[in-house]
Amino acid sequence: MNQIRKRLTYANVMSSIAVFLVLGGATAYAAKKISSNQLKGNSVTTAKIKRSAVTTSKIKKNAITTAKIAKAAVTGEKIADGSLSATKLATGLVVPTAEKLARYANVSVGGSVLAGSSGIAQANVTHASAGFYCFSGLTPAPVGGVATIDYSEAGKNVTVQFDTGQPPIAVCPAGTQAFVNPRDAAGEPTESGFFVVLY
Repeated sequence: MNQIRKRLTYANVMSSIAVFLVLGGATAYAAKKISSNQLKGNSVTTAKIKRSAVTTSKIKKNAITTAKIAKAAVTGEKIADGSLSATKLATGLVVPTAEKLARYANVSVGGSVLAGSSGIAQANVTHASAGFYCFSGLTPAPVGGVATIDYSEAGKNVTVQFDTGQPPIAVCPAGTQAFVNPRDAAGEPTESGFFVVLY
């Protein structure tokens, strides 16, 4: 005991207490949670985030913007069936369905839509001028088509021009979506019945 008392100086006692407090305090501090305001800015790096640690529930609503999505990251298999409507797609991007392709008409001289036509009614056809038949009011608007002469109502030297939009001369009314222009051997507009398919 005498030997121990000789070694128990003030400095030894205080240093022993200090070591005890440091070790005990470190343990107590480590047991506490580290709050976000105790983290230094930019201290949590990508390498420090555990794999699969960031789950869907941890992502703030609207936090992922278009600029944050890698190019080609969203593939077709990631898009749910039926999740995209036609209004969400670029104009002309949708390939017409069979129902939309089935728009055809047999138009007589004078612009009458004959029986057996489908998807094109009399209200859609205007006989604006000799040799010009204008189509409008079709939904969706046609992006193409084909027309052939009905030779039972025309001579064999008649040809036909078809195009979408307005004809090169101002004969069709505003809002015209497509037109058919039968022509004679000299290339002049002529009256003729025809068949037309719009898609």
